[in-house]
Amino acid sequence: MPINCQQNKKSIGIHQAQSMYFQNKKKPISEKITVLNGIDVLLEKKRHFIQSRKIALVTNHSGVDKNSIPNYKRLMEIDDVELKVIFSPEHGLFGESEAGEKINYTDIEKLPKVISLYGGTRKPSAKMLEGVNLIIYDIQDIGARFYTYISTLGLVMETGAELGIPILVLDRPNPIRGDIIQGPILDLAYKSFVGHYPIPTRYGGTVGELAIEILKNKWIASLPEL
Repeated sequence: MPINCQQNKKSIGIHQAQSMYFQNKKKPISEKITVLNGIDVLLEKKRHFIQSRKIALVTNHSGVDKNSIPNYKRLMEIDDVELKVIFSPEHGLFGESEAGEKINYTDIEKLPKVISLYGGTRKPSAKMLEGVNLIIYDIQDIGARFYTYISTLGLVMETGAELGIPILVLDRPNPIRGDIIQGPILDLAYKSFVGHYPIPTRYGGTVGELAIEILKNKWIASLPEL
């Protein structure tokens, strides 16, 4: 169907006017928001929690500050803090191991003792925590039940409750969003290291929020306050 010239000119005029409108319209200023991970909040605003503490750190290669400096390096720089031991989860401290691969560490240069919680044991013992008076957990997660990092979190919390050692969970944002919950809740008849708590497959939270749920639902004994 041929286009009427008069209608075409009118249409062009409308589009030109709209174009000028959007060119001249002031664009809303996007407010810049800085999100700090738990390690940054701890070091910049809550350092009193770790003053004069002897610390066991549960972490891996994801445990870095806003400048990508590993958390253990930041802690070792603090004069009145002693980092006594580092515990690593599945895949190792540096993410160097395949899924399911058992890990055992010998001495690592310039680091305190490193113990794998995916080797001979999956739960810290009293001997491993000798002299420790604070446990810090700092591992990135994605809010999925089958990630073994949260099973490690639960077992570490159990040990803290049993030995009376407080635990500090340094939170990190959930990269696949925290407002969507999907999948069935785990039947505890099928409890395993890839499904440790009665939560949905995609539980829609962070490790910090999960730690609160673990305590609130009394899935472990209560932990001492900091």
